[in-house]
Amino acid sequence: MSINFYSQLKKNLQGELRENFDLSKSNWLGIGGKAKFFFKPKDLKDLQIFLKNNNQHLPIIVVGSGSNLLIRDKGFDGVAIKFGKDFDYIKINNDIINCGPATQKSLLAEYAANNNLTGFEFLYCIPGTIAGGVVMNSGCYGSDISKVVLSISVIDMNGEIKIINNKDINFSYRHSSLTKNQIITNIEMKGSFLEKQKVLEIMKNLKNKKDTEQPQKIKTGGSTFKNPNNSDKKAWQLIKESGCADFKVGGIKLSNLHCNFLENLGKASSEDAENLIENIQNEVFKKTNINLELELEVVGTK
Repeated sequence: MSINFYSQLKKNLQGELRENFDLSKSNWLGIGGKAKFFFKPKDLKDLQIFLKNNNQHLPIIVVGSGSNLLIRDKGFDGVAIKFGKDFDYIKINNDIINCGPATQKSLLAEYAANNNLTGFEFLYCIPGTIAGGVVMNSGCYGSDISKVVLSISVIDMNGEIKIINNKDINFSYRHSSLTKNQIITNIEMKGSFLEKQKVLEIMKNLKNKKDTEQPQKIKTGGSTFKNPNNSDKKAWQLIKESGCADFKVGGIKLSNLHCNFLENLGKASSEDAENLIENIQNEVFKKTNINLELELEVVGTK
């Protein structure tokens, strides 16, 4: 992107546009280099203007909470988009909820409970934003987002907006057919009515279960590997039974509480993390003939 192009684009935007933005503090692992550009659109119109004027076709990533993200140390040679308050909202009409892409899953679950709606309790246990959850079909304890989504609004790389119904999204375990060229701008979901106290009790029980099983308040990236569909064992069981639970590379290791979670000991690099991931995958395959697939998203220049 030429200086003139950057300057001209900045004049047309109301949001924040910055160069050489450090992404290491934009993800839970606390790892990563710089994005060539960082853009925080003021509103949907601002996002449209940016996309329509991105005539150099710079690659784009949307960074939510960064709870399931590994950014490489060499950074991202493109634009990292972060949504602000105009994209963080919750609206309700009877049993239908509409929310913005930057809405936190846990806050949505609380809002639903306070409005006597059930079906969203599992979201209370999952960090990150709703949009990221839709893209990867986040879930836990037998529920996932595909079960509550009615439709989503997306904007493409040309700034065009369209609505996609649930039936037109191919949801599967920790996956959807949505592409990186489709940025979610609104999510419409449907719950069912249940007394508030009963919904809150379900949420409390799920959260207590998670807090005893998974690490809290550490530099992590959430679940590292998906549970394989060709095994009756979960990823953490395969890791443990393959003798990988104590693996460590440089400044990163597996959590003592849950060995499917990476833990940054303070000065880990993305290379440390990727080497540890590769070591685990190789060892598990050698012992079980199962390929562990990443749930963690890896972004940036290798």
